Amino acid sequence: MTTTQPASAQPVPAAPRASGPGRTDREFTVKARSQREQILRRFLRNKVGMTGLVIFVLLLLFALVGPLVYRVDYSQQDVNAQSVPPGAQGYPLGSDEIGRDLLAGLMQGVQRSLLIVLLFVVIALPVGLLVGALSGYFGRWVDSVLMRIVDLILTVPLLVVLLVVASNFPSARTPLGVGILLGLFGWMDLGRIVRGQFLSLREKEYVEAAHALGASDSRVVFKHLIPNALGSVIVWTTLAAAAAIILEASLTYLGFGVNGAGQTSLGRLVSDGAQAANTRPWLFYFPGITLLIIVLSINMIGDGIRDAFDPSSRRVRA
Repeated sequence: MTTTQPASAQPVPAAPRASGPGRTDREFTVKARSQREQILRRFLRNKVGMTGLVIFVLLLLFALVGPLVYRVDYSQQDVNAQSVPPGAQGYPLGSDEIGRDLLAGLMQGVQRSLLIVLLFVVIALPVGLLVGALSGYFGRWVDSVLMRIVDLILTVPLLVVLLVVASNFPSARTPLGVGILLGLFGWMDLGRIVRGQFLSLREKEYVEAAHALGASDSRVVFKHLIPNALGSVIVWTTLAAAAAIILEASLTYLGFGVNGAGQTSLGRLVSDGAQAANTRPWLFYFPGITLLIIVLSINMIGDGIRDAFDPSSRRVRA
């Protein structure tokens, strides 16, 4: 006698088979990425930012490794090779009116300009971060005093301030001196940015929880507020670095920047070449294009970092 299976009964699924000899079934898990990993992943997949980074690295190699390969001293003058056009007499980019090799000058100019940017960031970043943090975190009279000082300085254009200071201190017209001047007077925008970030972040629940657990003000600032404002700080750093190169070139063009025998920078090369742009155009266009490429690459890196830190950006998947 045969029995029939009820219609409501469901067939028991067979045990999964191994996909191959010696293979066993695995459970697939998704590993959660930290915020730092997501930011790095977004930046590495950002074509604009990575292009700018590659260009900037190539410029670093040109300035730092290039002199080791192209062993020509820019200060060396050749009276028999004055104003030589590019490609003639062994000068790849030509020579200036006193017989100095322009390619060697570009390498040295990029070095000095990057030194100026480094000094600017090293000085302006901690000062602006400190002033903005104190103003935004403590508020009240601290905020009023610090922001009034910033507003007072910002009433005068930065270029005018730098011109006045540089005119009164002629000995500061070196790459070291110009970098320090830019750093001492270029932190105000960062201070206001950090202040705005802190005014918002100090009202967050995790800050109140840290205070309730007995955390000190310094611990709250360095452990909770600064890391959460780091994105805006990094973006400002990249964009301000590009602006510092332009400011240095502007100061030098006006006669108050890098000056003196044996001193050079991209701004100095552009300033000297501008006077001979009609008769010896290579002295102006090669430094000018190099300056443009540096500024453009730094701005591209800044755009990539800004997109990486923006969680609402969907142009690049994390």
